[in-house]
Amino acid sequence: MPSIGIIANPASGKDIRRLVSHATVIDNHEKVNIVKRIILGAQACGVKKIYIMPDTFNIGYKAIDSLYYSKELTSKVEVLSMKLQANFQDTTYAAKMMTEMKVGCILVLGGDGTNRAVAKVIKDMPLISISTGTN
Repeated sequence: MPSIGIIANPASGKDIRRLVSHATVIDNHEKVNIVKRIILGAQACGVKKIYIMPDTFNIGYKAIDSLYYSKELTSKVEVLSMKLQANFQDTTYAAKMMTEMKVGCILVLGGDGTNRAVAKVIKDMPLISISTGTN
């Protein structure tokens, strides 16, 4: 697979249910760690190009910087150039861009809403969901 896309929602897993039902909280620092592991795993499988949706917490940039400074980054990793709305439209637009780039699959860090926003845009694209929200 020559390329993949990563969509990480910085708002997932932060609703009131985390407080009232003792549900797991996955903070954005852990999402950065998950994205780093995805990049390293993808590199090990021969993925040459990785596209990441930009976000208000800079998850993609933080993962790239960390792997660059540790000298572990071998694939080309790019945060998409797009204007942020800081809502579900970012997810939908990034998924559309990734589909047009013909990535091999899209990995989504989020919950039900994030996955629905991606699923509305893709057709035959494999979708790998990593729960960091309500799903």
